[in-house]
Amino acid sequence: MRRALTHVGGEVERGGDPDAADLLARALDVAGAEEDEDASRPHVHGFHAYPARMHPTTAARLVGAFASEGGAVLDPFCGSGTVLVEAMLAGRAAHGADLNPLAVALAKMKTAPLDDASAARLVEGARAAAAHADARRKSRAGATHRFPDADVAAFDPHVLLELDGLRDGIARGSDEGVAAALGLVLSAILVKVSRRQSDTSAHAVARRIAAGYPARLLVKKTQELVDRRRAFTALLPPSAPRARVAIDDATRLATVARGSIDAVVTSPPYAATYDYVAHHEVRLRWLGLDARSFERGELGARRRYAGMSARDAEDAWTRELGATLRAIAAVLRPRAPAILLVADSAVAGDRGTFALRADDLVARAAEGTGLEPIARATQTRPHFHGPTRAAFRDRGRAEHALLLVRDGAARPAPRARG
Repeated sequence: MRRALTHVGGEVERGGDPDAADLLARALDVAGAEEDEDASRPHVHGFHAYPARMHPTTAARLVGAFASEGGAVLDPFCGSGTVLVEAMLAGRAAHGADLNPLAVALAKMKTAPLDDASAARLVEGARAAAAHADARRKSRAGATHRFPDADVAAFDPHVLLELDGLRDGIARGSDEGVAAALGLVLSAILVKVSRRQSDTSAHAVARRIAAGYPARLLVKKTQELVDRRRAFTALLPPSAPRARVAIDDATRLATVARGSIDAVVTSPPYAATYDYVAHHEVRLRWLGLDARSFERGELGARRRYAGMSARDAEDAWTRELGATLRAIAAVLRPRAPAILLVADSAVAGDRGTFALRADDLVARAAEGTGLEPIARATQTRPHFHGPTRAAFRDRGRAEHALLLVRDGAARPAPRARG
């Protein structure tokens, strides 16, 4: 079952300012997927898998509690746009940044309102691309180019040829906007028809994919996207500003004006937990997206922490997070809040496994950045990574909602709990 990382439930421990901690706890404490799966995937939130995305209810509650009405909300690790979507629905100005070009493309598409004419063009474009792929398949037209070894290994031969036909059909469309959206639909189905078990596992699985199925799936997924975007559009307040999303390094935030942001709501990468470049490698390649800056600048990437000592890993993550917090402080208005949703992680080194406690490391990283920790809410989380499970034998892994305030001045006034 796909789920947002905060989609678990359980007791929440609080610390710091009691009113703010209560609001953080309420945002963190959402129903488990078995109880309310629909809540984690309404309208555009349910389109396209993205590892470790924030639960929409958590995002909505944090925005509503800590971002002033009509204010500007920034997510410097916006991923596929969960916080941005919820900020728009709450009538806030949404600003997003990410180094992953796939994330930025998804966030831009999901936050863009969709009218009836544009919806019709999308469906027509998908049907045309599917017909083009079907025609190539039936005529045994072969590949449009030589496939790299990675694609040959990832897909059954007939699936690879059909996907190639779909991509060729999308590229032949006359509308650049339609082609971009359909490229993301193609991205959404790639892993589903591949030999890969999931986005976060490269383990090979056998799938029996019938001829013509990828083309039919593209059309079906496009109609789903249209329905989801129209549902989102209908929920938007009439005066909701369009989201601003850009490729940017969270340790610099060069695309965000200094002192322009009223609240930051974000979930930074968890140290040593994911390799997003590897997770999205096939999609980045098929969409022709340049991931070189992303590969160089991805924060917390598991590949960079492999084999580090406990001290080296803590120091590395503190430096990365500290640079991010300094950049956040520079774009926040005075006394504005920054809320980080971040979980404990672990590293397997030569001398065994050890935990990286996120709340402690954030407090350490915040020193001298202009941000002061004010409150926290902590909830226990299961740990599924076998090689590092021993790190949490004595004290369980937890996820934390952490409130920091620019310049450590007056605490933000907690807002309505509705």
